Amino acid sequence: MSQQLDSSAIQQVKDLVLSGYHLGDIGGLACPTAMLPNNVNVESLERFGLERFRFRGAMDTTSIDDFVRYSVGYAKADEPARCFIDAENMSARSVFNIGTLDNPGHADNVSTIKLKQTAPYRALLAINGDRLNQKQIAEWLEDWSDYLKAFDADGNSMTIAQAAQAVRRITIQQATQADHEDGDFSGKKSLMQSIEASSKDVMPVAFEFKCVPYEGLGERAFSMRNSLLKSSEPCFVLRIVQLEAQEEAIANEFRDLLIGKFAEKPVETFIGNFKA
Repeated sequence: MSQQLDSSAIQQVKDLVLSGYHLGDIGGLACPTAMLPNNVNVESLERFGLERFRFRGAMDTTSIDDFVRYSVGYAKADEPARCFIDAENMSARSVFNIGTLDNPGHADNVSTIKLKQTAPYRALLAINGDRLNQKQIAEWLEDWSDYLKAFDADGNSMTIAQAAQAVRRITIQQATQADHEDGDFSGKKSLMQSIEASSKDVMPVAFEFKCVPYEGLGERAFSMRNSLLKSSEPCFVLRIVQLEAQEEAIANEFRDLLIGKFAEKPVETFIGNFKA
């Protein structure tokens, strides 16, 4: 009596045939592997061994010195590591097993650095362009007085205590003037309103904020303009002068610093990003 095979039996026969077909390939692999009958999956047995088949991992840090020390320590003279510097994002990535065109590596043994902004620099960026009342700007000046210098309209320096006192004592004066003119065949009315801000003390018009923007980089001076918006209530705006140019200079400093530290070391540097 003939018997017909159902679909599940046909699938099992197919899996067995495919498993036997690939057994030779499994034996030729350097890493111990096994072929499982369920959907003919290839499974690595590395996790069952006492040691890993090869070293790989990802090291993340915010320290330039640790990043350089780790990169140089794992680089080989006959197989240099490749470091890709993304200066715009203040980050870099070293790849230790990138290999060559003839013998490409897995590129999964890496080290990454992402520079961290310092607290003073974060405070500087946070205040840039914001509208501040008298209390807010005075307290900010007092909180970060160790990093600040103040200057009046003539360019003379003044203490931060003097600058904070001056912004606290701003007086707003409003004056309204109405003119009326009547004639036999015409009439004219005009209304003028003026707002004047004054202080009993010398007002600061500019500041210099000096700090280390990112951990591991050098100290940098930032110029700031102090603007008073005349309204019913005093409103101040602190704005960093040429911030984009400063950020570009910081990025170039980070790039040049890494290139210098990897000079004459088995680590080749590139500007850009890399994806395997």
